[in-house]
Amino acid sequence: MNKRNKIIYIAVFFVCLSALAISYYMFPEEDPMPEGSGDFVREQTSGPSRDAGKNALFENNTSPAVSPAGQADLDSVTDAASSEPDPYVSYPDALLELLSIDMGDLLANRDAFKNTIIHVEWMDRVNAILKNLDPVKRAAIIRNQTTLLYIKDKLNEAYLTGKIDHATFIKALADLMKWHQKTYESMLTNDEYLALFEIAPEHVDDTIDGLFDGAPEYSFILNQGIPAHEVTQQVQGYKLEEVNSHFKRMVWDREQIGKKINAGEMNLDQAREALNRSQQAFIAKCKEILTIDEINTIFGSLEALETGATPTEAPAVVGDEDIEQLGFQIENPTTSVDKVREKIDNDKIEDIRFFYQEMHTEKENMISRLDAEEITLETYETISSEIDAAFEENCRSILTDEEYRLIFDVTGVTGSETSPPSARESLQELTEKEIVPQKTTEGKVAEE
Repeated sequence: MNKRNKIIYIAVFFVCLSALAISYYMFPEEDPMPEGSGDFVREQTSGPSRDAGKNALFENNTSPAVSPAGQADLDSVTDAASSEPDPYVSYPDALLELLSIDMGDLLANRDAFKNTIIHVEWMDRVNAILKNLDPVKRAAIIRNQTTLLYIKDKLNEAYLTGKIDHATFIKALADLMKWHQKTYESMLTNDEYLALFEIAPEHVDDTIDGLFDGAPEYSFILNQGIPAHEVTQQVQGYKLEEVNSHFKRMVWDREQIGKKINAGEMNLDQAREALNRSQQAFIAKCKEILTIDEINTIFGSLEALETGATPTEAPAVVGDEDIEQLGFQIENPTTSVDKVREKIDNDKIEDIRFFYQEMHTEKENMISRLDAEEITLETYETISSEIDAAFEENCRSILTDEEYRLIFDVTGVTGSETSPPSARESLQELTEKEIVPQKTTEGKVAEE
């Protein structure tokens, strides 16, 4: 991966395109789960699921750079400085005007986004890399990023409810990201900026523009066998527009369900039921609007429409084969049980098995406490992320980097270079993940 395409984490990119492409709207062979405003709710199961531990957004370091107490300290700096002019804090005035955002509402409500996983993980990275950062600058980063998350939420709302069109939405997303990057240029040295984003600031605008070039308007298209532009030629435009309006309504439903979960206004069973109703309504509308040939053109098949599944190559591990034979889960989709046995010493395999079983037992106990209402969902997710991080740390302590990638590299590229702690993928890879239909990952909400 060349330098230009290396990670520009940009703090919010995991969710910046959520309104554009929460396009994997169903969970094949699993119960649907609600999503909202960048926060995800982990499904409660009695045993390890096929996807347990496979999503980076739900996992975090065992000793996060931003602890609840540490975050509280930062928040106090933020609050203390809120009434003072801050040269490092700015606002994207054009976007505020576009979305008719009231500044008083923004200042009053942006702090709610401190509890989102994207903010917590980004501050983990900031604190891990910029260890000696001036507290005033750190507080400014928090204010600028929660402002960004607030505006992103309003931007999603405007697009999903039809107040702005696709072209306006895409341009606004790009402008939002560019503004956010500029806030870092004003407070970081060039070396600090390079360390945090792994790209020179002069290349950022062009890179962001490149990411949005050709962003598909119809992100519900699942058929990977036909280029999107050919789909638009084979299906009448008014039908695509009508399907798109129902798709955006379903995504909007998901966001509202997620917010109700976070506010305690809806429990998980109610959320599943509501999400399922919304999904079934979308599917029914597609069947009403489209012919079977058009369904095949857009989604690949009727089954794909009904399940949200995109045809893919068969995985190297089938079912729970890895857990049954090795006692732990292989996260690298290209690695088989036989390959692990061939490349990894048996003593190490036994150690990983022990770590995995301990992790699973601890999580089962936490789920029992959650079901008994002894702990809150937020507490469960925070502790669960620490359990995941402890498992990762234990595995890394006994494996070489190559061995660790063989088992746990979720990208499936065992020879790729690794990123700094808490860094995820390149901006390009993140864009592709958002634009190309795929399974939605889970997340955590950290207590602060």
